[in-house]
Amino acid sequence: MAKDKTSFVLYSDSQGLVNQLPDDVAGRLFKHIYAYVNDENPITDELLLNIAFEPIKMQLKRDLLKWENQLEQRKQAGIKSAEIRKRNATKTNERSISSTDNVNVNVNVINKLDSKANLEIRTLAFKETLIPFKQKYSIDMLKDFFGYWTEPNKSNTKLKFELQQTWSISRRLETWAKNDKTFAPKQQIKQDRL
Repeated sequence: MAKDKTSFVLYSDSQGLVNQLPDDVAGRLFKHIYAYVNDENPITDELLLNIAFEPIKMQLKRDLLKWENQLEQRKQAGIKSAEIRKRNATKTNERSISSTDNVNVNVNVINKLDSKANLEIRTLAFKETLIPFKQKYSIDMLKDFFGYWTEPNKSNTKLKFELQQTWSISRRLETWAKNDKTFAPKQQIKQDRL
């Protein structure tokens, strides 16, 4: 049996074979099986025992091969996972700020800075994410949006947008623009009274 493998499977379809053996031979068969899986290399001249043991031995070998393959796959997956974690840790140590639809501010790096600088960096990072939308929305609307979503909490540790469970800047801007049109004060037209 392989190192660190502490169990094996006996299949119920072997019961018919074992039931046909005399009880004393069946008992020796089980002792033989345990000696085999514990690498004691049991040898017997007993023909009936050898005949009964052969299909069980073949199944044990197939199971051992399957176990070793699974062990190797898990080992490779662990190595791959460790490499990914190492790459992500390296990326975390870089100051990468994404200006895609979803704002990804590298909090791990930023947390190393003092809280005021930390907040300023995240505010600037948020501002950078608005740049691609300058063509689509007015500067005044983007400034209002920026001012609203970069309001810090009471402890100055998080910005308003960071407190949201979900965040898609393009969707938030679309909603903001719709609401801006709906709720913006309408200019009153002075009418001359006759």
